[in-house]
Amino acid sequence: MSEVNATKPLPLAVSEERWRQAQEWEAAFWRSQNPVAASLAARAKRLVKRALGWPKAAPGDDWNHWWAEKFENYRAIPLQLARVAELGCGPYTNLRLILPGRQVGEAWCSDPLMAEYLKFEEQWLAQAWRQGAVRVDDHAIEECVFASEDFDLVVLINVLDHVRDSVQCLWQAARITRPGGFLIVGQDLSNAEDVARTGEDIGHPIRIDEETLDAELAPRFGAVLRRVLSREEGRNPEAHYGTYLFIGRKV
Repeated sequence: MSEVNATKPLPLAVSEERWRQAQEWEAAFWRSQNPVAASLAARAKRLVKRALGWPKAAPGDDWNHWWAEKFENYRAIPLQLARVAELGCGPYTNLRLILPGRQVGEAWCSDPLMAEYLKFEEQWLAQAWRQGAVRVDDHAIEECVFASEDFDLVVLINVLDHVRDSVQCLWQAARITRPGGFLIVGQDLSNAEDVARTGEDIGHPIRIDEETLDAELAPRFGAVLRRVLSREEGRNPEAHYGTYLFIGRKV
């Protein structure tokens, strides 16, 4: 474990090179969970299953159900939404748990590793994309190409420690949310002591605290739900002093 100065500011942004290193680690990790069968026989078997309408999406999950529970199953989000987007959606997405039971005009899943995730043909994201239920985008959040004030709901859960510039990503998420629209932010929190104790994490180059999140979100959103879980309530108490839960409505 590398030594880290406990008084050193949290790393809210990293170099392009460091970010790409984290992305390579991330892609390799998810490929290990979703081996792609390349043989003709395996592909033929999948095509037959698809033609018969079976199987349903494989049960891939990256704590998505855990986040849903902490967000009270997203009950604060309206049941009718014209346009929704999840930024940094990952291979399993949170939208797959938000969309059921809602009338949504258009849903987008965005992630710079999207090309990798669409290879996981048995997972919900790839199936929803093939069926036209969601549209996909592969831009980094810092380079978001969506129009300003264009979405009724923007989702940013378990993302900010994976990006190149966390503050820029929060700005982009706020930019594309329409006035009166909703932004969901769920994030593991770190302080200087956490960083000093755990050291470098190849897959999570960014560390962020609640003060940074509040400073970026409070001027732009009225809080519908804001809660910080204790270390003991979180997913990884050794590495994170808390967990930030926020649903805001853009002012």
